[in-house]
Amino acid sequence: MKVNQLIANNINKLDTVIPFNKSLGIAGLSGSGKTTLCQTIGEESKKRLVSLLPKAEYQYLFPNIMETNFSAIKMEEMPLVLFLGKSSISSNPRSTIGTHTGVFKEIREKLAEEFNLSPEVFSFNNQLGWCAGCKGRGTTKNIECKKCKGKRYSEEVEQRTIELFAESHTISDINDLSVESILSLAEELNISEAKQHILQNIINMNIGYLTLNRIMGTLSGGELTRLYLAEFMAVSENAVIIIDEISVGLDNETLLQILEEIKQLGCKNQIWLIDHSDTVLDTTDEQLFFGPGSGKYGGQIVKESPRPKPILSERNYKMPTEYYTFHELYCRNIQMTEFQIPKNRLVTVTGESGCGKSTLVNECLATDFLKRYPKDKLVMVGQDRNQSITSRSTVATFLDIKKKLTKYSEEIDDIFERSIEDIIDEIPNEDIAYKRLSLLIKLGLGYLTLERKTQTLSTGEFQCVHLVSELFAKTRNPHTLFIFDEPSKGLSQNILNQFIDSVRGILQDESVSIIMIEHNSYMLESSDYIVDFGKRQLESIEHLDVVSHEDYYRQKRSVNNAEQIHISSTLKRKEGVHYLKENHINYFKNAENVYKGGILKSLSSMARLIYGEYESDTMAAVVAIDLERHLYSQYSFLYEIGGLINHIVAAHPTNKDTRSFDFYSQDNHCPSCSGRLQIEVFDKEITIQDKNVPFWDGLFDPEIMKVLKFYQYEKIEFLFEEIKNELGHDLSKSYNDMSEEEKHTFWYGYFDKSFYDKKGKTRRTWVGFNTIIGGYIVISKAAIKEDIKTSKEMMKCPICKGTLLNHHKPLNFGDTDIREIINQPLNEVLKIVGDLPVLVKLKSIVGDDMIMTEDVSLLPRNIQVALKMFELEQASFSNYEMVLQNVLPFWDEIKGNIESICFNNQVTICDFPNVYETRETIIDKYFTNGKYKKLTYVYEAFGYKKLVTQINKIKKSNQCPFCNGKKVITEDNLHDGVFKLTIPCITCNASGINDEGLKEIVDGIDVQTWLTGKVSDVVDESLRTEDVADILIFNRIRELNKREMMAVYECLEKNN
Repeated sequence: MKVNQLIANNINKLDTVIPFNKSLGIAGLSGSGKTTLCQTIGEESKKRLVSLLPKAEYQYLFPNIMETNFSAIKMEEMPLVLFLGKSSISSNPRSTIGTHTGVFKEIREKLAEEFNLSPEVFSFNNQLGWCAGCKGRGTTKNIECKKCKGKRYSEEVEQRTIELFAESHTISDINDLSVESILSLAEELNISEAKQHILQNIINMNIGYLTLNRIMGTLSGGELTRLYLAEFMAVSENAVIIIDEISVGLDNETLLQILEEIKQLGCKNQIWLIDHSDTVLDTTDEQLFFGPGSGKYGGQIVKESPRPKPILSERNYKMPTEYYTFHELYCRNIQMTEFQIPKNRLVTVTGESGCGKSTLVNECLATDFLKRYPKDKLVMVGQDRNQSITSRSTVATFLDIKKKLTKYSEEIDDIFERSIEDIIDEIPNEDIAYKRLSLLIKLGLGYLTLERKTQTLSTGEFQCVHLVSELFAKTRNPHTLFIFDEPSKGLSQNILNQFIDSVRGILQDESVSIIMIEHNSYMLESSDYIVDFGKRQLESIEHLDVVSHEDYYRQKRSVNNAEQIHISSTLKRKEGVHYLKENHINYFKNAENVYKGGILKSLSSMARLIYGEYESDTMAAVVAIDLERHLYSQYSFLYEIGGLINHIVAAHPTNKDTRSFDFYSQDNHCPSCSGRLQIEVFDKEITIQDKNVPFWDGLFDPEIMKVLKFYQYEKIEFLFEEIKNELGHDLSKSYNDMSEEEKHTFWYGYFDKSFYDKKGKTRRTWVGFNTIIGGYIVISKAAIKEDIKTSKEMMKCPICKGTLLNHHKPLNFGDTDIREIINQPLNEVLKIVGDLPVLVKLKSIVGDDMIMTEDVSLLPRNIQVALKMFELEQASFSNYEMVLQNVLPFWDEIKGNIESICFNNQVTICDFPNVYETRETIIDKYFTNGKYKKLTYVYEAFGYKKLVTQINKIKKSNQCPFCNGKKVITEDNLHDGVFKLTIPCITCNASGINDEGLKEIVDGIDVQTWLTGKVSDVVDESLRTEDVADILIFNRIRELNKREMMAVYECLEKNN
């Protein structure tokens, strides 16, 4: 992989080549740029994949992926990259481990089979099975549902049980079982081998204790990363898998166990490990170091590790004389009558993940401390993060120094944008802000800026900031107990050295005691006393030893070190052109399942919904494109092809405001036309009744005023007043008295600003009556509705004037702004911006005179195919399999692209031999002017008539009891942003007919055969050829593939 002149955060014009045949450890100081590099590569890989889809599809499914990094477009030989970092997790209560992995679906199918019911009866996402009180959420207003007691299901569903572990289990009981228990019941629950593999991997990742009903949004970052890893181990092939800080939150033994699993993952993939742990980094073939410092002093690849050696501060060797004593510690697996820790010491609690450390410290000790030592102060550092910060909270506001520093903003340039270490010398020494920021620098966080959002800080960074705020708190107590929960998270060794040094300084005050939960070996070595839980166990914890540092390490040294793990990994080289000789249809279908049901489905919750029909047990570097399908959706513009507009913006010699000129970001699009350059308008005269009177006195036709009631008169009145105050435009006066500017605002709106409606408690934007009437007229039953509809036409957007952007910032190439450039023909663009390779290539495909805003979805099919293949070539993929269907009709136009693509990828062509005509050509030639048309059913071609009418009559009296004849079942709010979802009814195979109805006879054949059978099941052998035998009888001609169309035509010709 070649990274060329990459710019991202603190990385500036980075050039590097990363080999595909080695595992990679990526290290450096916190804030040095290592994660930025990997995230940028991962995002660019995803963007190149999804941008191959039609525009309407990728804008709807992946809006957050399309943001452009103008330097990343220069990367070459891009493999499939899967980045496992600190993911944002859906908070949807319906998304559980069971639903996410697909295991719960198989369990529902088992119960459905057991009771001869639809699987949807056992879903908590629809009314067939859910509790009516909470609609399957288990809670109402965050309180456990009283009706189902959190089980999510109706009483009727809960009455159906199967025997497991010699006891009766309902579906909710099964859902409450751990992954470990579910795997032990795999045979009884009919769990497929693919899902068993995922379950076993979850157990191997040491999170087998998680239950199927565990909501995804409640998983810790470490649990989520390991869950995704478990899935990737089962399904991923030939991908670069980047794992960010796998060591976080893990004890050494668990970490070694998980590294062994990652080693297996490296058998089919290339592994990159970002980490601060030498245990992790030493497993890789090669290491990449970022530095030499953090923030603006980092962002470079350096030859040697910039991480300093661990510095062990002087510990307190004195025997403690005072102790905190805790009693009756009973919570979950902690069942201790008494527990003591020494005061004024650094006490670290460690042990295997999930053993009970957090339960002991954060729940038992903290709760008992508040009861027994009311005069002392308890500070749980960084653990009330979600309660103590907002989305607007920054380092400056959290430290309560923003107001203090604002007074210096005139004297200190960019005081909030520059790093803390950059501005510290410009702040007076006596200022409290100086003292707080000096301690942050001492803790190693001088690279932070004061405007940095606290939500974006790593766990360790936030705990340091919180510690500083508490150390300078105004309240004073006889004694203070600080509790840290893994402060090493996300911090490199230089910061840990400074952190421990600061902790030792804090402990100089004998009124201070510190407890840490930690796994980090350096933090353990720096501790005075250690409490080790050891391995996670099923039995309750009734006693724990508080051991001195010396005694702990004396025991540790007696244990032999584990053998060094080495992770070898490589990507399989893929190249050349492969022509399939048989099984073309199934091969392409399988490839499309991998592309959409594997890779793309994993990228967003909306994709999981829309691509529900695509199922794959593999996530591999595969792209599947049918060149005769829908390649470009409406409003796909020439300047988007191959990222042309990005290359133009990137070529600007001085532009730094790249974010404002990202034409792919919907945030930059004109709010009136949504980036479509034009809007739909209707004949205004149709709606106007009297131009001499104001809006409120009869300007519009009475039927229009009825429609506007649904928009609400109060909203119109409020916005009229705000527009008058803002622009001086009076939209309430008579139409004839309005100026042209007022009429423009009246019809087309004002989008520069929104207005806060105190009464409605929301912000409102005046969108204009063209949009309001056009949207609300659909509910009218008056004749004027049809008049408006027939008068509609497209017009250049009156707000952005067909320039797409929602702002007026200039980006000039010489004397020509970017907005003018996109409305120029290619030959003029070349004169303005120069001979960009992508521009020259596009010109060779579409000619000199085509304007950059040309809608390519309206171009001839052969030009669209040439453009799509150019995009595939321009994406510069590596080690993919590109599976193409219907290539032969366009071979002469695209063979050059294929030769280029196959140098670094395998191109597999799924075409019927010697079929050089397109589907459109075959339909036009054989199924347009004759007796049989493209909408003709296959059964009609063989002489059967009106089957649909007869079957619909049967359906009316024999409705499927689960979908009530609708063929689909409605599910509720399963995916973020989707409130209702319809899925095909599995029980009736989406026919809407019950079992009795499917057995009814029509023209001597049962309905089931008509709906699902082949030509050979219905048509006499003497009337059919061998080539039509396997064609589905209930398909329309247009639904057949090209070979099937020709077979039907030739059979009919033979019979005639």
